[in-house]
Amino acid sequence: MISFEKLRAGEKMRITSGLLATAVCLVFLWAGFAQAVEHDTAKIAVLVSRNIKPYAEAVEGIVAAFAESPGGELKVFYLDKFRGKNMALLSGELADGKFKLFISVGPEAARFIWTDEALESSAKLYSVVLNPEKVLGTASPPCGISLNIPVQEQIEMIERGLPGISRVGLLYDPRYNSDFFEDATTRAFSRGIEIVPLQVSSKKEIPGVLKDHWGDIDALWLIPDRTVISESIIKYTIKESLFKAVPVIGYNRFFYESGATLAFVFDYEELGKQCAMKALSLLSGEMCGRTGPCPCFHVWINIRVMKKLGIKIVEDHMSPIEVGP
Repeated sequence: MISFEKLRAGEKMRITSGLLATAVCLVFLWAGFAQAVEHDTAKIAVLVSRNIKPYAEAVEGIVAAFAESPGGELKVFYLDKFRGKNMALLSGELADGKFKLFISVGPEAARFIWTDEALESSAKLYSVVLNPEKVLGTASPPCGISLNIPVQEQIEMIERGLPGISRVGLLYDPRYNSDFFEDATTRAFSRGIEIVPLQVSSKKEIPGVLKDHWGDIDALWLIPDRTVISESIIKYTIKESLFKAVPVIGYNRFFYESGATLAFVFDYEELGKQCAMKALSLLSGEMCGRTGPCPCFHVWINIRVMKKLGIKIVEDHMSPIEVGP
């Protein structure tokens, strides 16, 4: 006969063996779970053209959005820290870093990740880029967030912010912005506004062209144009415009602070968040193409300048038009 003590010992052994087996299973399950979590966390490289405030704000937006929606491990690279031969070192680090996605902030960073042969087969996403097709040299729209506000929308904001304006001079180089001029001319005409072409092919021509046309325009519209735009030209042009009592329309905070009457000003942190959301969608397998900016811009009216020029001030502005700081 089997004693009671032997039965109890056998039962204890079976229980101990079962607990051991369960513990082993839990260890393997936890290891598998940890491996899956590690596998699901995608490494993402964020390349920034240079360390300036708008780009830094966009990076803050990207980081904040990923913090709220885990699924990516971010590493940020500022291109202005890499010069000459160091660019090759950066290229090698990016190629060997097992990054699942490259995000660019600014045109120089976008051009780098789209043209570097070591990153040719990698997923890419650009942000804070104006006219991305021209920057990247692609016929079809690549994946990213552009800074282009539709021309129709810009004209509507100009009409609402500066009521009574009927002749708007557009300062531009036809080599770079003839398409913009034609589009603006067509869309403005339907709203009873004439776009007066102020064509230049070099910076030296700007004073003469402006001198010949001050009497032909009610406002001067400055757009991103590589021939026309520089800080010194902006300050000179706005100063001359104020002297001639002609309001200037600009496209960022610098124009506003330099004396532009109306300026389109982006919220770069919100643009960064929009970019991060697109990145998460791309990582989940969704298709990606060009997207215009979210309603992440404001139209600032410069009351001080309007009073100086004797322009009638509208009391109740509707968003995105608002009185600037």
